[in-house]
Amino acid sequence: MTNFTYRIIGFGENEHGLFNQLNWALNISSASETYSDLLHDPEMNGVVMIRVNHEEWEVILECGTENYSVVCGPLGNFKVVKASKLVMV
Repeated sequence: MTNFTYRIIGFGENEHGLFNQLNWALNISSASETYSDLLHDPEMNGVVMIRVNHEEWEVILECGTENYSVVCGPLGNFKVVKASKLVMV
């Protein structure tokens, strides 16, 4: 049996720069509720939902992620960062 957990990250920008609001859930129902709440929060520019299974993970829902990327640190900590700009020479 596979035991997934979910990370839900709302993100936005304010006078201090980019911020991430980190949340987690043990089931898809709770994760979906948190995703919906963040999606309708006027302080958020976007939101992502990540399904995690040990060392594997995937973004399963996202909104407002144009020009942003989801990254995972060495300790399994996720965050949204501004995407690198592609420069054509």
